[in-house]
Amino acid sequence: MKKFFMMMIFLLSTFGTAYCQPARYDLREHGRITSVKHQGIPGPCWAFAAIGAMESNWLTQNPGSIADLSEMQIAFYCYRDPEKKRNFTSHVKSGTLSLEGNVFMPVALMSRLSGPVDEKSLPYSTRLTDSEKKALSKKSPESFKRSMRLKEAYFLSGSKIPSVDEMKSLIMNHGAIVVSLYSDADKYRNINGHYTYFNNSHGSETNHDVIIAGWDDEFSRLNFSPRPSRNGAWLVKNSWGTGRGNEGGYFWLSYEQKMTGGAAFIAERFDRRLKHYGYDDLGYCGAKRFSRGANVFRVSGKVERLKEIAFYTLRNNESYEASVYLHGKKAPSSPVDGDLISTVSGVHEFAGYHTVTLPETVTLKEGEYFSVVLKLSGGYMPVEEKHENYSENAEVNRGESYFSVDGKKWVDGFGLGCNVCVKAFALCRM
Repeated sequence: MKKFFMMMIFLLSTFGTAYCQPARYDLREHGRITSVKHQGIPGPCWAFAAIGAMESNWLTQNPGSIADLSEMQIAFYCYRDPEKKRNFTSHVKSGTLSLEGNVFMPVALMSRLSGPVDEKSLPYSTRLTDSEKKALSKKSPESFKRSMRLKEAYFLSGSKIPSVDEMKSLIMNHGAIVVSLYSDADKYRNINGHYTYFNNSHGSETNHDVIIAGWDDEFSRLNFSPRPSRNGAWLVKNSWGTGRGNEGGYFWLSYEQKMTGGAAFIAERFDRRLKHYGYDDLGYCGAKRFSRGANVFRVSGKVERLKEIAFYTLRNNESYEASVYLHGKKAPSSPVDGDLISTVSGVHEFAGYHTVTLPETVTLKEGEYFSVVLKLSGGYMPVEEKHENYSENAEVNRGESYFSVDGKKWVDGFGLGCNVCVKAFALCRM
């Protein structure tokens, strides 16, 4: 997967906390990672990595359980959703599964409750006929069986990859994490009984997503060619099947290998009663220099209970304050022209996507308008906006998203050409 979209550079992550971790760790020994898969064709490594990390987090939270999610659903429906505004890039040819991607794309799809879905309901296949692809593209991604949802995604991109100790802590606490590196098939080596890779000849360029499943501080530098300057390596799960090398689909990656991008995924059980409100179908695409953003929604169900809100942060340890307003059955001219019903605040340790439970459930009635107003300490508001060959299908309408510097004067996002990345989740009667 080429690093074809550079928005991740905007993330203002900073790391520096020290951790004390064991010298060696392997998620396989703890039953916290699923089996090696085979993507079959170049392209969908990003979907396999995201799903693998999600599965690993589920097994970390639920020891002894089963996790088997569909890579097919992510790779296919990020580009072939029946609703055009939910498709990344309109330049799609028949070989959908060979299209490249990044960690932000599955986060966007999963955050609107369009996935992930169970593998049994949509098995991975690279041999779909054109008629089968056409039939699949007419189905909603939500029509397949879902057992879990995305609650959090910690973005590890930005100007600096986390330190070795910080990555170890994430793996131990949350399961496997996604990283991007430059993969050259001719540079993998079988040395001293190990399958290894170390290649910084392409600088910071990346073309492949994998997941880190462990480490060994004493792994000898002599097992690599070329040789790094010190010992230590990551245990990496690839998506090329079990036949490559002699590690059963895994390989060892030097601590000195240049990497970028990446994420840790946090899962929770899916509740069929949960309903999504949001306008950022393509998720985080950029940012605007406003400290406040808001979305105004209209209730479509008879009686709903607003339970959670969700949004992105762009810095580590960024503080937030979010408020919910009710406006009655007349569309408001401002997101704060209404009754303040609920407020929640806090700090998120990592930049990324976050779901926050409101301190009290808010009852919503059909036809009423409500708004979610978000304030971020970093001074930038994450947005969905058009970018050629990425998010040109983004749809922006009047009276939905608003931006403000001071919380008093609000600008409609329609004039700015973007939607605020703020969501709401309500419980509906079944």
